[in-house]
Amino acid sequence: MKSLSPFTLIVTFVCLALVGLALVPMLPVKLNPSRTLPGFTVRFSMPGTSSRVVEMEATSKLESMLARIKGVKGMYSTSSNGYGSITVDLDKHADVDAVRFEASTIIRQTWSQLPSGVSYPYIDMKVPDANTARPFLSFTLNAPSTPILIQQYAEEHIKPRLAKLQGIYKIDLSGATPMEWRLEYDSEQLRTLGISISDIQRAIQLHYNKEFLGTHNMDTAGGKQWIRLVLIPDGVSGQFIPSDITVTASDGKIIRLDELVTVARMEEAPQSYYRINGLNSIYMSVTAVETANQLQLSNEVMREMEAIRLTLPPGYEVHTSYDATEYIREELNKIYFRTGLTVLILLVFVWIITLNLKYLLLIVTSLAINISVAVIFYYLFGLEMQLYSLAGITVSLNLVIDSTIVMTDHILHRRNLKAFMSVLAATLTTMGALVIIFFLDEKIRLNLQDFAAVVIINLAVSLFVALFFVPAMIDRIKLVKRQSVKRWVRSHIRIRRLTVYFTHFYQLLIRFLLRWRVAVCILLLLGFGLPVFLLPEKLEGEGKWIERYNKTLGSSTYKEKVKPVVDKALGGSLRLFVQKVYEGSYFSRNEEVVLYANANLPNGSTLEQMNTLVKRVETYLSGFKEIKQFHASVYNARRANLQIYFKKEYQHSGFPYTLKANLIGKVSELGGGSWDVYGLQDQGFSNDVRESAG
Repeated sequence: MKSLSPFTLIVTFVCLALVGLALVPMLPVKLNPSRTLPGFTVRFSMPGTSSRVVEMEATSKLESMLARIKGVKGMYSTSSNGYGSITVDLDKHADVDAVRFEASTIIRQTWSQLPSGVSYPYIDMKVPDANTARPFLSFTLNAPSTPILIQQYAEEHIKPRLAKLQGIYKIDLSGATPMEWRLEYDSEQLRTLGISISDIQRAIQLHYNKEFLGTHNMDTAGGKQWIRLVLIPDGVSGQFIPSDITVTASDGKIIRLDELVTVARMEEAPQSYYRINGLNSIYMSVTAVETANQLQLSNEVMREMEAIRLTLPPGYEVHTSYDATEYIREELNKIYFRTGLTVLILLVFVWIITLNLKYLLLIVTSLAINISVAVIFYYLFGLEMQLYSLAGITVSLNLVIDSTIVMTDHILHRRNLKAFMSVLAATLTTMGALVIIFFLDEKIRLNLQDFAAVVIINLAVSLFVALFFVPAMIDRIKLVKRQSVKRWVRSHIRIRRLTVYFTHFYQLLIRFLLRWRVAVCILLLLGFGLPVFLLPEKLEGEGKWIERYNKTLGSSTYKEKVKPVVDKALGGSLRLFVQKVYEGSYFSRNEEVVLYANANLPNGSTLEQMNTLVKRVETYLSGFKEIKQFHASVYNARRANLQIYFKKEYQHSGFPYTLKANLIGKVSELGGGSWDVYGLQDQGFSNDVRESAG
């Protein structure tokens, strides 16, 4: 303090605050935490084989090898007809990159031991939670042209421009059926010439084969660059020309492919479907990276799309079909409003107590400096600005103001900084209590660690603000003690009377509780509740006590007439919590209201059967004006998904729950397959009767 003048200290803190304000746009902003436990999934296909064969020949072998990886916390697998997957959960201390390299090495070594029909397994690293992993922007492309040409235009002119934006994870285009070359042959002609289908396939593959030669290091103006060298056959330009391909017959004669087959170009048979509101269009979905500021990224994408619209050919139109940031902005604005209201209330109380504008100015500037400097540490530690971290900022505001007030009053009264040790002790105690969050179960810790980190950072910064910035500000603004205010408070008769009345009431309350302490303890115990509702309906086995229990508490008379009354009378709040709150709902996240429906068809089903089934549900949903959008994804012949979004004014009404009940009844009537209907943070519905093995 003696070596630095008050002016120097104030300028230093102001400069740090400006750095913090400059870093605010660089903080990732989202509604919920995006961190997830480390892990990966290994997927492979084995066409034409049953789930039992997939399990015995492929899944079990891969599992036994992947279990050797250091840091594996848990592992579970799924073997289905034609494909399988293995999900591996890693320990929080595991090096994800090292584990991925080790897993790829194990897969490469194990693949030679797998049956010939197994595709090469690929590793899919665990993505963030659903709110972050799913697209946050979707656009619809319309034009007076075929879908495949519209999609090709988007691939060549729109997708590359958006991909240049920092923060874009991936851009998916869907809705068009790809074109394919169809080759028709005369089987009798091929048999006469001694040519098999595999000979034709091999000839086409060799013609279009690209051979990797290696890499070459060359010097350029910008330094050294590595160039990948690939040998491409002559005449290969992306166009399929049968006359350029030759096939060798059994007698050694070379025959051109156009002499053996008739070539036609047509649309490929659909492998999947994706629709919004039941309409077939070209859709472009944009997904952000985990650490991106989705609000800022959304603005950049929208600006780029406006520029793209100006260059579209005549008749081409691009419409925004879905924008998840609208809901994120709305929820974050609520949090900002509540935080601002909290600060305003605290400052009003300070003003009422002090009636000193300089004192209020000191509190406001200290608070602003504290939060602005804390932003620097938010950025350095990679914290996200989401529901929990913003709540941590709101909670810590009161503690930060307390430190400032204590130091200010002590300096004004005692003219020293000895109160800092008391502030330090109180702050360290609070910080120590929050550290326990980092030792909780991993799933809970991932939700709350940003909350704890934000509060700890704010409190740590408040210590430096209270020790250096507050004394410097008091010296510069010439803040003095207001004796008149204290005399006014002490002489105010009404406040003194209220104090006497409250003290008298508190004394009577203590006497009453001491007199009836046994009854009060019983009432508190019953208010919390006794777990009588958890008693089993019947005990299995033999014995005198078991027989007595079954005749009394297990009798039909007790269960039908006595138990409902006893459970309500003695269960208390514990009964309501156990029966009304299902496991995991305490840590539910504040997300947009979405209703999900998954459809599953049995073996032997076709893609058209699944598509027809989903279309029936889409027709049913199109009759509700309260629905904003519904997205239908038909992945294959056995699996499909529906996501239903509601208009803003109906999200928190009873309509989503009514629709869920009606939808459950509708899918039950349709039959033909099994359905899962879930969402709205309550128990879901499933009529799946399949049994899982192993």
